[in-house]
Amino acid sequence: MTETRGFRLGLPRAARPRALDRSLYPAAVAFCEARGPDGVMAGHRLGQALSMPVISGELWVIEQPGARLPGQRLAAGHLRSLMWLGGGLMLVGADAADAKSFAPLVRQRGNRYVSLVGDSAAVAALWSELAPAWPQPRAYRQAQPLMAISGPASGEPDGSVRPATADMLDALVPACRSMFTEELGFSPPGPELAYRAHVASQIERGALLARCDPATGEVIFKAELGAGCGQWVQVQGVWTNPAHRGHGIAKAAMAAVVAHARARGWRGVCLYVNDFNASALAVYRAVGFTQVGTWATVML
Repeated sequence: MTETRGFRLGLPRAARPRALDRSLYPAAVAFCEARGPDGVMAGHRLGQALSMPVISGELWVIEQPGARLPGQRLAAGHLRSLMWLGGGLMLVGADAADAKSFAPLVRQRGNRYVSLVGDSAAVAALWSELAPAWPQPRAYRQAQPLMAISGPASGEPDGSVRPATADMLDALVPACRSMFTEELGFSPPGPELAYRAHVASQIERGALLARCDPATGEVIFKAELGAGCGQWVQVQGVWTNPAHRGHGIAKAAMAAVVAHARARGWRGVCLYVNDFNASALAVYRAVGFTQVGTWATVML
């Protein structure tokens, strides 16, 4: 049996979430690929799950009404929305009604997730169902523009932004920690050695791009080529050293990040940013990013 029965919520049949087993994950990955920037993070996580001997998360979907014929194997075009329950909760394609349909599943599993991410209206609807019984979140960013660029960046790329190397690790760990704390308001969880290993793994796989002072080794700018799905890659962890802000460094550095991503075969680059971060929004727009949606994040 390749699909579990729909979770009975007393809802119309088309709105019932259904769990998918491993054999049907490719349809969900293809759905995420078709969603472009909106599906990058979840599609990446699903791809990672498929690479493991045992899948530790859960995948639930809502199908388009009448899209699939009886007995027809599930395909991307049959899906309306999905929710991935891994370390965090990720919503893709869900409107407020779909999000509320997923709520009983999450409540059954308890408040053991680190975050909730997705379209802002869907996140608000799901969080309204969970909040009364869950602890106060560490942060709730209700409006985060989802931005994308599918061509070359505007402006000349900064040629000194390059993939980080192992000898830069000592300088990059505090820079990455500073970015995390500045962005989220709290330090990265877990022991220092584990965080250092995380940064080292980013360097090893060529995902961490940085500009450093050639004389001192000080990190001036850093960004990560994070989640990737289909033709899109999501940039994460963008940070300019406070001592070097206001000097026009970030625009050329972000143009270089886009150039590096495209050189590696990604057609499009996306990211999401807090709506109150006016300086970052100005940089991304100057580089050529446009807003394609609005996300929200609940940090639990």
